[in-house]
This record gives sequence, C-alpha cells and structure tokens, in this order.
Amino acid sequence: MRRMNSEFRTQYISEEGQKLKNRDYFGFVEMDDYACYVLADSLDGELETNSARFVVESLIRSFVEGPSMRAGKLKRDMNRAHRELLKQRGGMHLKASVIMVVTDYKKLRYCYVGNSRFYLLRNARILIKTRDQSLTQNLLEEEKVTLDQAAAHEERNNLYSFLGERGQPEILTSKRLKLENGDSFALLTRGAWENLNEDEFLEISGEAKEPGEILEKAEDIILGKQETDEVDNYSLAVTFVDKVYQSPKKKLSIKTILLIALPVVLAVGGISLGFYLRHRSIKNKEESLEKYLNSGQEYLKYDNYQKASEDYGEAKKLADNLKKKDESKEADQYKKLAEQILLADEAMTGGEYQKAQSLYLKARELSMDAGNVGKQYIDAQLKQTRDYIDVFDLIEMGQQKENYGDMEGAVESYRQARDKAAALYFSAGKDEALAKQAAAEEKMEKDSQKSAEAAAAVNEESQAAKQAEEESRQADEEKTKKEEEEKRELENQQKLNDQKNAIDLENKGNELLAEGKYESAITYYQTAQAIYVRLEMTELADGINSKIAAAKAGIKAKSKETSGTDSGTETGNGNTGEFGPGVNR
Repeated sequence: MRRMNSEFRTQYISEEGQKLKNRDYFGFVEMDDYACYVLADSLDGELETNSARFVVESLIRSFVEGPSMRAGKLKRDMNRAHRELLKQRGGMHLKASVIMVVTDYKKLRYCYVGNSRFYLLRNARILIKTRDQSLTQNLLEEEKVTLDQAAAHEERNNLYSFLGERGQPEILTSKRLKLENGDSFALLTRGAWENLNEDEFLEISGEAKEPGEILEKAEDIILGKQETDEVDNYSLAVTFVDKVYQSPKKKLSIKTILLIALPVVLAVGGISLGFYLRHRSIKNKEESLEKYLNSGQEYLKYDNYQKASEDYGEAKKLADNLKKKDESKEADQYKKLAEQILLADEAMTGGEYQKAQSLYLKARELSMDAGNVGKQYIDAQLKQTRDYIDVFDLIEMGQQKENYGDMEGAVESYRQARDKAAALYFSAGKDEALAKQAAAEEKMEKDSQKSAEAAAAVNEESQAAKQAEEESRQADEEKTKKEEEEKRELENQQKLNDQKNAIDLENKGNELLAEGKYESAITYYQTAQAIYVRLEMTELADGINSKIAAAKAGIKAKSKETSGTDSGTETGNGNTGEFGPGVNR
C-alpha cells in the first residue's frame, strides 16, 4: 500500500478576511493508493449556499467512488460538479473557481477551472504553477501588465471560465508530474495569492520545517494588508512531500530467479498468457472508452452533434461491456442530447419550424441536466425558429386580412414578413412573403380598375339621368311657357271680346238714348261701364258716367212732361229690360 510507504503532511487555513462569511472551502482525502486535494472559491454573492463547499464535496465524492489519475476521469468529475452546481442554484447563478490535485504518492496531476492556483515547489523555487483563466492573465502574457501589477489588477476576477457558467467550462489538466522527496505543493484561493506574492511565498517557505509554519507566516502577511486594502476570504493549503513511494526492489541472484521462474513459467505459462490477453483487451477497451468520451466531449464543444452521437454511442457500448455504470450513464446522457439536437436540426432543415421549436426545447432541458452542454447552440437555434415562425405568422395574418377584404392590411403584413425574413437571411420565407405581397398588390390593382370602371359607369348613368332630367325640365318649361302664352293670348282675346262687347253695349245705349228710351240706355251704359271697370279701362268707364247722367236727365224731363196725364207711364215697346246679343250680364 503506497500510503503507508510514503510521507505526505497537509495543513491548511481558510478564513473570512474582512467579509461577513467565509465562502472558500478545502477538502482532501488520502486513500491507500491515491490522494485527492481540492480547494474552491465561491464567485457568486449567495450567502445561503456555499458554492465552493458544494463543488469540493462533489469532487471528493466522485474521486472516492473511482480513484484515478486519468485526465479524462478528472475532467468528467469536474463536469459532474459543474452540472450539479447548476441544478442546485435555486434561482441564483452559482459560480465557483476550483483547483484539484490527485496523486498516487509517486506522481501528481492537477485539474482546475478559474483562478484558484497551484504551486509545486522544489529546491526553493516554484517549479510548476497554474495559469489563471482571466483577462489579467492574458494581459500578463501579452506583457501589458507586470507580475506585481497582476495581483491587484482590476480585471483579475474577470474570468472567462468557471464552474457554473452558462456554457461549457474550459477544464485544464496537467500531465503527470513526478514527485521527489522534499517537494511541497500549495493550493491558494484568490484572497490568498492577491495578498501574498510569489516572492513572499518562497521566502516564508524556504526555512519552514512544518506546513503550519508557512500558514502562520502567510496569514501574518495577509492580515497585515488589512490596514490599506480590503482582504477577501483567503484559503491556503500546503502539503509537504517528505517521502515519495518507492516500489520494493529486492535483489535476487540469477540462479534463484531461474529456479523460481522456470517452474512458474512452465506451470502457468498458458494461464498467464490468457490473463495477459484478457488484461490487454480490457486495457484497450478502457483506453478506447476514454478516447471516445474525450472525442465526444470535443465534438459537443464544437457543435458537431453527429460525430458526438456516434462517439458517445461507442463509449456507451464499451462502458456497458466493462460494467462501468457512471461512464455508461454519462455517455448515454450526452448521446441522447446530441440525438435530440440532430432531430431538431432535421426538422429545422425540413421547414417544420413548430416541430423544431418543440424539439429544441426538449434538447434545452437535456442540456441543463448535462451541465448546459450545447446550450448556447440550442438557444441560438430556438431564437432562429422563433424568428422563422414570426415570419410565417405575419404571412398568415396577411392571408386572414385578405379573406376579410383588407387588402392594404394584407400587403402591409406581407411586407413586414418580407423585411423580417430578409433581415434573417431567410430566403424561403422572403420568397413566399414576396410572392404573397405581389399577388395581393396585383389583386388590389385589378380591384382598383374595376372600381374605377364601375364609378365611370355610374357617373355616365348619372350624367345621362341629369341630361334627361334637364331635357324634361326644359320640355316642361316650354310647355308651361306655351300654355301661359296660349292663356295670355286667350285672355287677350277675351279682353278684346269684352272690350268689343262693352263698346257695342255703349253704342246700343247711345241708340236707345237717342230714341228716348232712357231706362234701357242706362242699363246698357251700366253694363258697358262694368266691363270697362273689369278691364281696367278707367277713362272709358268714367266717360259713360256722363251718358248715364244724360239718360237720367232725359227720364226726369220726360217725367215732367207727362205729369198730369192719365197714363203716368212711359209708352213704347215695353222693352224695359232690353239687352243686345252677346252681352254678359
């Protein structure tokens, strides 16, 4: 057992600094053949849930279930912690930076995401150190900032990868690093390394005999910064490698070796060969499994879901054959995700956008369960399906407006659909909207022509009616005028006749006056005068008054001549009421 034949001493500190609560977390486990050390730093502001502790416990648990130094296994454990962190966020966006170190007591390998650091010290110098996944580190490598400036640079916490991010974290692993007696390694969170530079760390490590000595001096330096700077949570774990595990090497003589080996070779040669072949087959399958899992992960990273599905399918077969449940479950999960995305892509290519949207939504659920692998691609496809559906919704709206007779509204809807499709470079939607718009505009033009023709016909009919009405009015006027003229002519004729009658009556009165028939003359005179008055012939009417007076005078004179006679009456023909013919009484 390697642990019993090696000497590793580990101590750590983890404090809240000037914060209300310590949200760093360190954990380690030393097993018979492997050991694991994990340090994490919470990057979110959630005080109720310690993201760092959750990540550390997840990684330790995965390591204990299957101790290994394989890079692929460490990456899968990191991805599992990432997915579990996403599931546990409870409405908060939980985030963490983490560094994990595993060793078989002879070599070690580190695996990390974010800006928690690892130092491997040998012969009073930092032999190996991690590279922060931050903007400041990029500036440092571009020599835009110095090493001294980097620890306090404003972009040192601007990370481009961490656990809990919305996409797939970039997990970095080292090669296997051979350990030597007297080595030491340290794990630091940001609160430690930004207040304890590398030179200071090397200085306090140089003469230390115990890990605790380094921790005490480091804490003094960090707390000394409180007077001028705000000190965040700080955590530092130091492991002294006093003795590296050495395989036992007992020297045997050639004779002894031959005496032992010959019977064994003869007895178990065939069995050994069988075991060897079986072991080699299992080893090859494990290597193939590792290869397929890693390549599947790379294909997912670059959105090559067809190849990812194929490789994870092969990985699942191998994992089932090797009875590796965790690897089988992982491969199956990613395979289903890749296949779901392929189905959605197929529906999208076939123009079945509603179906594609439903399939992408299911793929999004699978992605969240798998640590948001492919989520960025799925979200982009979902947005595209929504945009395409919006285009066809506008086309459908235009069709409905056409059915209702709102051709202008229909043309506007088709125009909006065309413009939106053009902005999306959606040629099929653009062509359909353009065709619908052209057809609607053509129909509008024809309807407009028909309306114009109908209006012209109505106008022509109206003009004809007006003309007929005018002609009828003129005819009526002409008729009325003629009737009035005829009436006037008749009236004039009647007037002339009446005037002639009046003259005749007056003349008759003259004759009777001359004959001494005064009473009859008066009657004729009065009748003629009445006609003159009616005809408004005043002078003629007035002229008769003298004649009537003469007739009355005649009657009076005659009366005097005959007074005293027996008869006492006027003798004659007895025509006291005589009138001439044609006289109106």
